Amino acid sequence: MSPAGRSGVTLRTLHQDLGAVKVLLTTGLRAFPQNWPGEVLRTLRENNRLSESRFAQLDVTLREQAIETHTILRAVADGQRQIVDSQRDLAESQRLLVEGQHQLVEGQRQLVEEQRQLSADMRALIARIDALIRGRGNGAPTD
Repeated sequence: MSPAGRSGVTLRTLHQDLGAVKVLLTTGLRAFPQNWPGEVLRTLRENNRLSESRFAQLDVTLREQAIETHTILRAVADGQRQIVDSQRDLAESQRLLVEGQHQLVEGQRQLVEEQRQLSADMRALIARIDALIRGRGNGAPTD
């Protein structure tokens, strides 16, 4: 620092400033009652008691909410399990339905084939009966 900047601060000015601070603190503390440390302690203890009470109530509320949340989550999980079980049952029912439809189609195909065979056999029988009626014993159809 330059000598001009240091010239404003001396031991004397520093002593005066500290004296002024001391007076300010003493004057400010006189505004408090004589037993102010006890009053501050009582206020702090009361504040701590109220805070502990609020925290205890908050803890109870949080525990109740945790139990309720757990119950809800368990119900949701049970519901999801039931949905999965229902979907599994539905898939099995659909598989059985498809299998039954395949069997039905196969049965219908066999029925059509047997009806064709029956129709051919009936035509042959009618032709034989016709031949017998007309006196031809060989069963050849008439033209």
